Amino acid sequence: MESEENETSTFPVEGSTSDIPVEYLLSLSKTDNEESVEISRAEVTYNDMPEYHDKLLIKKNSYSHFAHIYFVRYTELSPIILEAARKKWNDYAKHVNKILNVKSNELCYLVGTVYMEMQNKPNILAELSRNNWDPAPPLKEKYCSNTDEFWLEDDSGRIKIIGDRLKEEIIVSGIIMSVLGKENSQGDFEVSDICIAGLPEQISPMIQMDIDGDDDKYVALISGLNIGANGVSETRLQIMLEYFTGELGSFPEQKNISSKIARIIIAGNSLAVVKPIPDERKQKKYGYDNSLYDAEPLNQLDDFLERLCSLLPVHIMPGKNDPADSTLPQQPILSNLLPKVGRNPNFYPVTNPYWCEFDDVSFLGTSGQTIDDIYKYIEIEDRLIIAERTLHWRHMAPSAPDTLWCFPFKDVDPFIIDKMPDVYFIGNQKEFATKLVKGPEQQFTRIILLPSFAESGIVVFLNLNNLKCHTTYFPSTFF
Repeated sequence: MESEENETSTFPVEGSTSDIPVEYLLSLSKTDNEESVEISRAEVTYNDMPEYHDKLLIKKNSYSHFAHIYFVRYTELSPIILEAARKKWNDYAKHVNKILNVKSNELCYLVGTVYMEMQNKPNILAELSRNNWDPAPPLKEKYCSNTDEFWLEDDSGRIKIIGDRLKEEIIVSGIIMSVLGKENSQGDFEVSDICIAGLPEQISPMIQMDIDGDDDKYVALISGLNIGANGVSETRLQIMLEYFTGELGSFPEQKNISSKIARIIIAGNSLAVVKPIPDERKQKKYGYDNSLYDAEPLNQLDDFLERLCSLLPVHIMPGKNDPADSTLPQQPILSNLLPKVGRNPNFYPVTNPYWCEFDDVSFLGTSGQTIDDIYKYIEIEDRLIIAERTLHWRHMAPSAPDTLWCFPFKDVDPFIIDKMPDVYFIGNQKEFATKLVKGPEQQFTRIILLPSFAESGIVVFLNLNNLKCHTTYFPSTFF
């Protein structure tokens, strides 16, 4: 194979920028006698994975309690964790199947759901008891502090767990784990070791990670368009749009770049935070807020997606700023909110989180709320480590419903990761990062943190043939 410097017709290897820089393409222009040739785009098979999709769609019911989602989580994950704990500790410790059956000073191991008592964590009861004229406490970036307490509970009761081993582990409310230790004279369980579920089995057979060829196909991953925000460059959006549609530069370059892009996933926050239009003439009546909102950002998004979907299938996930219920799992953005693109067959409004397959390569992604909430529980700053840990927990949103709003499911926990996806992407993060996680049974997942496009100008391209990925930066001004 020729060196990378000479392979200007292909996308680059992992960790580099585009072999054909956007700045170079901007300097090119079509000649008058250049023929307009239709681009033959790469095509992929698409599977919406109904086994996961149906769990993420909310069915109307009158159920309003959260106890069952914890019960389902414990029921599905505890046998897996118990089996791992037996392999690890059964030679010198016994399993106690109910927390309330623990005997003092007897070495044993337990399985249960973690609950963290945190002084800085939001408390709905405190909010309800606060006087209306009292100012709300400022939101903290982190919930964790030196006064945090850890509890483990099952259907029989709960016990306080203590020990230095807890400080060495990433622990969040809602995870299922096993602890080895003894109950002391104060009734606390002193933990000497911890066991979690570990990486699940792979969904699909292992992809050959070293394959490079001319038939490469790419999925573009974007998040945080933030259309409508002050200071967001419309020029950056225009340059990206021309990059995808093949209008940037002369035809040979646009063919080599655009023809390999098969799908686009937009992972949340396509719109900026909506602000009401002040109107002092209208007053609130009986608690109803009849404020007006500017619809122009939504119209701009509709126009942008209409042009994009004219050539490429686009899968759009809602985020915390988008016109969708903020409760997870967020339901697809209603097509009638985007009338121009809503009926386009290339327009795919999907849930958040989102499972799918392209050419048998499985994807799992969120718009970022899951990792953002876990980040508040721990002192660790590296969000790539947090994302990887959710795979080992086999749960993408353990802090729901404690501090992350979610629907009160009765018979299912849709956030359980029972199979290892090939690609796991997290939207609206502070910066781009990626890692290939490999398990003991040859499982693997490409984790990708997606930065806000409005702030960074970065789009991530994932090669379906080998799961290598790279970024391309789009400037905010033409040169």
